[in-house]
Amino acid sequence: MRTQRGFTLIELMLALLISATILTSLGLILKSSIEARVQIESELRARRMGPAILAIVSQDLRNAWCTGLDEETEIEGDWFIGKHNGSDDKASDELNFVTSVNSYMRYNGITSDLTEVGYYLKENRDGPLTGLFTLYRREDFLVDKRPSEGGLGVKMSDRVVSFRVWYYDLPRDAVGDDGKMDPAQLQTVLDRGSSTETDDWDSKEQERLPYAVRIELIIDATPADAFNRNQKRRYAMYQTVVRLPEFPKLDKNFKLFDVQTPTTAAAPAGGTGGTGGTGGTGGTGGTGGTGGTGGTGN
Repeated sequence: MRTQRGFTLIELMLALLISATILTSLGLILKSSIEARVQIESELRARRMGPAILAIVSQDLRNAWCTGLDEETEIEGDWFIGKHNGSDDKASDELNFVTSVNSYMRYNGITSDLTEVGYYLKENRDGPLTGLFTLYRREDFLVDKRPSEGGLGVKMSDRVVSFRVWYYDLPRDAVGDDGKMDPAQLQTVLDRGSSTETDDWDSKEQERLPYAVRIELIIDATPADAFNRNQKRRYAMYQTVVRLPEFPKLDKNFKLFDVQTPTTAAAPAGGTGGTGGTGGTGGTGGTGGTGGTGGTGN
C-alpha cells in the first residue's frame, strides 16, 4: 500500500488562522504607525504655528505707538486698548493699538509706516473644530480718528483654545530718586499676580502705554481626523512677555500734530565789518596785489 501525502483540513485551517493573526498584527502596527505620524506632524505644525503667531504679535507690540491729544484733531477711539473676555482657561481677549510696523496692506503699491492693528477671536460653530476659536489679525491702512476700529481681519489660526493677555504698569518704587530703575524691583514687575498686573488697559484712562504685556496662547494640536473618534485631545501652550516702548505721559507736551517749526526764516544777526586784505607780493616782473575791501555790517 502506498502512503498518500498532503495537508489535512485541520492543518489548512491552522495555517489560515496563523496567517490571519500575523496579517492582523501587521495591520494594527501599520495603523498605529500612521496615526503616530499624523499626530506628530499635527503637533509639529502646532508647535511651529504658536511661536510664529507670538512672533508677529510681539513685533507689533514692540513698536506700539501713541500720542497726546490735540485740540484741532478729533480722536474718538483709543491708541491702545485691551479687553479681557472669557475665563482664564478659555479666554478670548481682544487687543487694539497703533504700531509703526509697516503695513502688509498696500495702497497704490505703497505701504503705511503707521498702522492700526488688532487681535480678536471668533468661536467656530461648524465642522470638527466646533468649540475652538479662530484668531484674526486686524489691520487698517494709516490711522484715522478711530484707531481701534475698522480695517480688514486676516485669519491666523482656527485651532485656538485660549488667547490671554495681561498688562503690567511700572510701579512708582521701581524708580529711585536718581531716576534709575531698581533691578530688584523690575524683576518682580512681570511676575504673575504682581501688584501692577491687570486684565484690561485703556490708554485714555491710563494716559500712557503699559510697561509690558504678557501673552498666553493655547492651541489644540489634535489631528483633524481624530476629532470624530473621540480620541484624547492634545494641547500646546505658548507664552511670551513683550516690553513696550517708553512713551511719556500722553499730555499736551507730547503730541504728534504739534510740530514746532518756524513759519518764517529768522533774520541773520548783524555782522562785523571784515578786515581789508593784504596786498600780494609781486612775482618776477609782476605787480603786487590790491588790498581787499572791508565787509559792511548788517
